[in-house]
Amino acid sequence: DIPVMMLRSAVRLACLAAAVSSAAALHAPRASPAPLGRISNAAPRTSLPLASTSPSATPPRDALRLKGGADANTLVFSLFKAIVGSGVLCLSGGMAAFTNNNAMLLPSVALAFVSMILSAYSYYSVGATCAATGASTYKEAWSATVGPSTAWIPSLAIVSQTAVATICYSIIIGDVLRDVASAFGATGALANRDVLLPSVAAVVILPLCLLRDFSLLAYTSMFGVAGVLYCTLFMVYRKFSGSYDKGTELYESLKAAQRPSFGSSATPLKALILVAMFNTAYMAHYDAPKFLAMVSNNLSEFSKLTKAGFFGAFLISAIIMASGFLTFGGSSMGLILNNYASSDTLALLARCGMLASIVFGFPLVFSGFRTGALSLLDIKNPSQATLDTIAVCTVSIAIGIALKMSDLGFAASFSGALLGSAIIYIFPAMMHVALAKKAVEADHQLKPKKRKGVVLGKEAFMNYGIMALGVALAGIGASVSYLQSFTNILD
Repeated sequence: DIPVMMLRSAVRLACLAAAVSSAAALHAPRASPAPLGRISNAAPRTSLPLASTSPSATPPRDALRLKGGADANTLVFSLFKAIVGSGVLCLSGGMAAFTNNNAMLLPSVALAFVSMILSAYSYYSVGATCAATGASTYKEAWSATVGPSTAWIPSLAIVSQTAVATICYSIIIGDVLRDVASAFGATGALANRDVLLPSVAAVVILPLCLLRDFSLLAYTSMFGVAGVLYCTLFMVYRKFSGSYDKGTELYESLKAAQRPSFGSSATPLKALILVAMFNTAYMAHYDAPKFLAMVSNNLSEFSKLTKAGFFGAFLISAIIMASGFLTFGGSSMGLILNNYASSDTLALLARCGMLASIVFGFPLVFSGFRTGALSLLDIKNPSQATLDTIAVCTVSIAIGIALKMSDLGFAASFSGALLGSAIIYIFPAMMHVALAKKAVEADHQLKPKKRKGVVLGKEAFMNYGIMALGVALAGIGASVSYLQSFTNILD
């Protein structure tokens, strides 16, 4: 049928795009170091195009080499790795939250694409703001544009998002541990999520978070990407092989809640849950200053990097969402791996891979949270006792919440709506508009004969619209996510 044909086409497109992007990246031009633009007596630029076309931005024609000697492929992969995470595994459940109809796949993929475009634009906008102001962090960009007195607001949002990430990781670890234990024949307490999760937290996760140096764990992030890519191939294979069609052995081994369920119902308002999940799936905006620095603050190269990284994330997200939903329909769970049978060997490999990547990735997420929290509280040179206390409290709270709330879909959609909308849409748009206003003010301060007549352009007004969109998604999306998970009002 049409949805299956779309999925086949998407897989082929993903393979083609990967080959083309790799070849293009190998022959990308060198990014010539560009001086950081700063707000001074000269009016800063009021437009932030996705690709610079000025002659001065045209780099020499030879292979791109990044700081530290890394090539373009490495940087594109690094950005892809920063964007794509375990959040993509809840997208099928996001579709199931508002429909069980295969015909809704095309609108859902369209939503994924539009969300990707907006996220990529705002990601580039953060980098362009940093280039114009000389900022090297998200917080510094805000301070240089909106103002230092409110710089704690984006910092708090980012810290809160990393805190939610530790909870999401804990939920995934608990669910996957239970399924892996069951697959190996464990019963009773050995297959009880409420026993396994705190046990692994005490024996493995907490000791990792108490490490004095997390540098060795940085390499384990590769497991996360490998796990997501394996899950993508595994889910596509299971769909096309018909392994979970009615009457098959795997189908019969599923519980009633896991079995595929298709129909013709759809509740458009609940599609906001899926949109909120896309915010989580495409969020890497606080890393934009770092990646800008890695291309020597060259906006033309940063634009290419942004397009490649986010388009790759879109392809993987769309394929995982489509293959999971086309297999299980309205029964797709918040963590799609929970739908697959415990006796499914390929699913067991996926679960083991994701378990390893999440367990070893937890300390890295925790480290980001702790660093952000200490910076937010202006605590410099904390003692080791303070660092250890934060580790114990963070792990304990995250695991405790995960024991009480096992719905990954709600965690991803609620945080995506509330925090993701702020980090992806509202804050970058506010910084862009503030920078544009500074350009107008700087022009007005010049003598009449030297003025260039700088005014707020179309892009500034477009960012007002993005701000409004972000506020709407935050308020309505978070409300819909809550009502869907804890009430029957939307049924």
